[in-house]
Amino acid sequence: MMAVDGDVILDEAALLVAAALRPGLDEIEWLAALDRLAGDCPTPTATGVARYLFDTLGFTGNQSSYYDWRNSCLDRVIATRVGIPITLSVLMIEVARRLGVPLVGIGMPAHFIVGVVGDPDAFYDPFHGPDRLDRRAAAALFHRVTGGGATWSDDFLAATSDRDIVIRMLNNLRAVFTRRSDVVRLGIVMTLRAQVPELAAAEHSEIIAATAPFN
Repeated sequence: MMAVDGDVILDEAALLVAAALRPGLDEIEWLAALDRLAGDCPTPTATGVARYLFDTLGFTGNQSSYYDWRNSCLDRVIATRVGIPITLSVLMIEVARRLGVPLVGIGMPAHFIVGVVGDPDAFYDPFHGPDRLDRRAAAALFHRVTGGGATWSDDFLAATSDRDIVIRMLNNLRAVFTRRSDVVRLGIVMTLRAQVPELAAAEHSEIIAATAPFN
């Protein structure tokens, strides 16, 4: 079980979410897999990590099965080399952290990306490849994924805390399982969400409803 309160360790929290949905998952095994990825990366820079993961190793966005819940499980992203923007971003952040390269999550609406600490004009979009983006390109990406109908704000490029990254992952999973009417996994996710203080009150009553048998 996981309590998301205050600071979290991003890779461990992401794997705990995966373990809740995939009983028997060995978090230590996948932390070690992240260690190996970092150890094999030839260039310890943001661009070096991006090129290694999203070019050399071929990690990429899962275009064909975007809403498969396994895309939110960090272990499966590592194993299959496909995922959604947020889990591919977590992968890049955590591999880079092991190399001493400080990156942050950027919780842009509709599409999660990665920012470089200390460089307000450097971003990466792991879902689409290794190329570095500037602020203008990030705004263009936003307009593209939202169909051009949403208003841009520079605030969208603010750093997202590790805690809020985990919350967003849980929000994504809730949406997927609600859409699929997967009552069992939805109940698991809502139980995790109930451990987040500001979500707890809203989730408590819904957990009972979500885990009750259908009438």
